[in-house]
Amino acid sequence: MKALILLTLIIIGFTSCEKVIDVDLNEANPVIAIEGSFSAEDSTVRVKISLTANYFGTNQPASVSDATVTIIDQNGITSSVPIIGDGYYELQNYIPAFNTVYTLNVVHNGQSYSAQCKLFSAVPLNPLSYEYFPSFFGSDPGYAVFLNFDDPIGIENYYQIVLTKNDTTLDTIPDYYTQDDQLTDGNTVSRPLFTLFDIADTIDLEFRSIDKKVYDYINEIQATIGGNSSAPANPTSNWSNKALGYFNAYSSSKGSIIIQ
Repeated sequence: MKALILLTLIIIGFTSCEKVIDVDLNEANPVIAIEGSFSAEDSTVRVKISLTANYFGTNQPASVSDATVTIIDQNGITSSVPIIGDGYYELQNYIPAFNTVYTLNVVHNGQSYSAQCKLFSAVPLNPLSYEYFPSFFGSDPGYAVFLNFDDPIGIENYYQIVLTKNDTTLDTIPDYYTQDDQLTDGNTVSRPLFTLFDIADTIDLEFRSIDKKVYDYINEIQATIGGNSSAPANPTSNWSNKALGYFNAYSSSKGSIIIQ
């Protein structure tokens, strides 16, 4: 059964590539990059702002600590997100309202940038499981953790999966897994995540319910970095005014397992 699931996932992976918008990555002038998030898990808004001439370049971006950052809720109430230092802004105890749209605004050097994101309710995880694989496409043997959940029927869902191994979180976009329910709406899903682990490893999994625009953004970056796009391109951001980055409002459920 697990082999059939794995074959199905491989087929889906090859058939679900999305077109990447062709935009020049090597901008000559500095471009603002805004990475914003609103986690319903800890009721915190976090924003990182920088200036960069090449989004995928090796030069250290310059932090922006003089922007005005605000978030607007479903009732039109505006709250300030204060600077905490070195281009980082944070607002704690910001109580979430699910299935509503939040707007994050940034003003810097007379320019305004805005992004909207819908906050969806979390989908509960079923207990995690794992299975030993002697090899996978030529890789070393190891244990793959299975993501297990019941997808809500009749709702278009998009997910982001973040793994933590022995207290080290794999929290860069190339390490993220994504999932949609185009072929699994209303079904029980059991999916292997092929980051392989060893005996005695502790794995924590955060299962985020995300907006489709964020889902598309993550997939486009992964396709570009992995060389799977026809032409290198900036991913399609949900920010206005040509800002790079994205704003992700999300809820999450969590699970943990030890390989034994």
